[in-house]
Amino acid sequence: MVASLLLVLSLTGTSVLFMESNRSSAAASLRYRQQALVDTDLARVRRLNDRYTCASGTCTSLGAEELEKDDFFPAPTSTAADGNSAAGNSFEALCQSNGLITQLVADIGPTPSGLTAAGITYAVDPNNQEGVHRYTITYSYTNSTSIEVLRRVMLVPTTVAWCP
Repeated sequence: MVASLLLVLSLTGTSVLFMESNRSSAAASLRYRQQALVDTDLARVRRLNDRYTCASGTCTSLGAEELEKDDFFPAPTSTAADGNSAAGNSFEALCQSNGLITQLVADIGPTPSGLTAAGITYAVDPNNQEGVHRYTITYSYTNSTSIEVLRRVMLVPTTVAWCP
């Protein structure tokens, strides 16, 4: 009788341990999938960020093109009194305002469908950063009971390095 009771208790404990192990494994697998999705999208955002140019006087992200050092700032002219072309003056005005990253935030766009299908959204916040022309992107996972921040990254476009 005592032996059968001990056997039942050990089998119950083993099954509980096995179920908890499976639950933990499923949670870890979900976390890995979420982080992989965030990594993939963050690579897209960083590519847009690194290839954001104002060479024409208006800013845009050339997502697929590799840029050289002279592709970020409008070329100077020898005829302008200050050496700047109209595009250069426009770029300097953007540098002195809060509007330099407005188009970049628009280029980043809404949350891609691959993320939303997994319950992940992101928000881009260009306001109240530690410095001018910085923005924060926050990736969050929403389930039935809570919202969990998966990643928060502050970025500065490469173009800012050419601001006077």
